[in-house]
Amino acid sequence: DNVCIVGDLNAVDYFSNVKNKKKRKILPRSFFNMTQELNLIDQWRRIKLGKKEFTFYSNPHKSWSRLDMAWMNAELGNQLETIEIMPNGWADNNPLKIIWKGRKRKSRRWIFNPQILKEKDCIEKIKKEM
Repeated sequence: DNVCIVGDLNAVDYFSNVKNKKKRKILPRSFFNMTQELNLIDQWRRIKLGKKEFTFYSNPHKSWSRLDMAWMNAELGNQLETIEIMPNGWADNNPLKIIWKGRKRKSRRWIFNPQILKEKDCIEKIKKEM
């Protein structure tokens, strides 16, 4: 089975190079036991190979860390083209953008569904607007 865990884990991993680890919340050992049991890999770390990018800035600690992570098994991870950390617009964390290999959006033309004209609510709304 494929497993994918993506999100703000609100803690750094054990392998992080964040200074002042004593002050920072670290993912529990049970999380890493689960990743080993399910053969999950930190896909951002795999793809970026030591590149230093971060998703969260802590004012109290005056430090950056990567709290937002994407853990997947190898089969799913091999389908990834890349993972990017996007700019922070309004939240305290930067979002991750995951791009899958060979996945292209098909442009679809919108087509009106004439069945809705048979619904009484729709007919009344149209009459009211006219």
